[in-house]
Amino acid sequence: MIFCIFIQLTFYKMKNLITPLIAVLTLVGCATPLDEVQVQTSKANIEKINNYKTICVFDYNPNIEYTILKSYRSGRNLFGSVGSVMPKFLNYSNRLDGNTIINFEGGQRFGFWPWRLVRPVVYGTSVDWPAKSNESCKELGGRVYALENHRKVLDITDQI
Repeated sequence: MIFCIFIQLTFYKMKNLITPLIAVLTLVGCATPLDEVQVQTSKANIEKINNYKTICVFDYNPNIEYTILKSYRSGRNLFGSVGSVMPKFLNYSNRLDGNTIINFEGGQRFGFWPWRLVRPVVYGTSVDWPAKSNESCKELGGRVYALENHRKVLDITDQI
């Protein structure tokens, strides 16, 4: 009898914890704006940065002439931040010979399995912009990322 009362009280406490947990997970799943995506930044020399391949990222469809290469998404199988997916995402655009990404959107997705409950996923369209320059990208409101290697991406928008 005492054991049944203990089980009922434990279930009642768990039931009160589930509602706030669902609310928190719902708030975490909102999309992340491009300005809040944090990628490794460094105080590298401008000469060193000029040797890197750069990719311009817009979170909207800019009014420029470009050729669409491919729309794609990239993500991690486990939890993490959107910034941890950016090297994979930008390097795939580089392999497609794209120098600009338009309609970028990054956020947390919900999965069915518990270990994939919340995971980072980014979307975008890789395009070839013939008249691309880092300065014109910044003037149009885009962000400039330098590909140092296949695992490290630098946000150099503020250094231009």
